[in-house]
Amino acid sequence: MFEKVDKPLSILRTLNNVLAWIGIIGGALSGIVLCSLDSPIFLTIGLCLLFCLPICSAISWLLVRVILNYLCDIKLIRNKLYNVGNDSLEAFLSSSKSAFRETDTYNATDSRSATEQLYTLKKLLDSGVITQEEFDVEKAKILKNM
Repeated sequence: MFEKVDKPLSILRTLNNVLAWIGIIGGALSGIVLCSLDSPIFLTIGLCLLFCLPICSAISWLLVRVILNYLCDIKLIRNKLYNVGNDSLEAFLSSSKSAFRETDTYNATDSRSATEQLYTLKKLLDSGVITQEEFDVEKAKILKNM
């Protein structure tokens, strides 16, 4: 999703993920270690670390992700305003239907059995890639060729 000029955004996203996992795992482990000690003060601190640090890490991860998504949206709008191509972003944002049509095309003349062809057609219909009319036309072709 990020291009060369957007390297800082990509680095921030990766750094955010790493720091969040360190906070979650580190908080849980240090909380467990402190809870295992016999002192009541360590038990209190350990319980706080065990619950508070992972929750705070997850919340901060979420906030940073929202900010990074906001910055990506700004980049999209900026590129649209200045007529700069969003080729890498357009592929990501375009509907999955067109990408799915290219990767999972259906050919009524292939050598599969009619049952397999009908099953593939039904999957395409259920996922919304083809319409009911397209399904009916292709189904009629398969049944006619049997």
